[in-house]
Amino acid sequence: MMLIEERLSRIQEILEAKKSASIDYLAVQLKVSKDTIRRDLIKLEKQEIVKRIHGGAMLANREAMIFNYQERAGKDQVIKERIAKKAAQLIKNNAAVLMDSSTSVEAIIPFLHDKGILAITNSLSHASLLTQIPSSEVRILPGKVHKQQLFIYGAETVDKIRDYFVDYSFLGVFAINADGMFIHTEEEGLVKRQMLLQSKQTIALADHTKLDTTGLFKISSLKELDILITDQEPSSDFLTALEQNHVELILV
Repeated sequence: MMLIEERLSRIQEILEAKKSASIDYLAVQLKVSKDTIRRDLIKLEKQEIVKRIHGGAMLANREAMIFNYQERAGKDQVIKERIAKKAAQLIKNNAAVLMDSSTSVEAIIPFLHDKGILAITNSLSHASLLTQIPSSEVRILPGKVHKQQLFIYGAETVDKIRDYFVDYSFLGVFAINADGMFIHTEEEGLVKRQMLLQSKQTIALADHTKLDTTGLFKISSLKELDILITDQEPSSDFLTALEQNHVELILV
């Protein structure tokens, strides 16, 4: 049986690799009860190693997880492009689409040249790229501008999203587990939450490092999600949760 010191060390290793993780995931990985994991996380939080959040934990230095736009754009580009290409194939011609500010969603744009879409976004960079597609119509949401990550947010942004009802909303996932989708900041989370409420179909894009992880702010439960596109099969518990919530899983 693993000693407590070994278990605490293993939890740190998992969080360093995945950036955040749910209690359920940690319990399965360490083969202990969820109550044991909760006690371990309390110890690690007292040592200021981790920060406990809804349903799990993240590294205490949360700022290390929040990349600026250029850093985010360069991460795992090959996987992003595979996921994005599949997402673009789901879009029917002349559809109306809400696109969040994630670089995963941005990767869809090069595959949209023959679609003739109406794209509504809160991202300055997405809007710029979309204007280069002659067949597209582009609308950018109003609000405050985040200067480092180039997205628009705030009450004005959320209110304007309520004016639309579109065919698809595309959301890049920061963290997702059996309890739902999460992100590290409330301002982005509120925008994403409203986007998924204003579409016929919500499609989430997540590479395998985002699965069975958690975040500070809960965007929604899984039942609000229609499709999850990722690059590796999730854990059996997460697969069960997707099936129970009628979320279609697409692997690329």
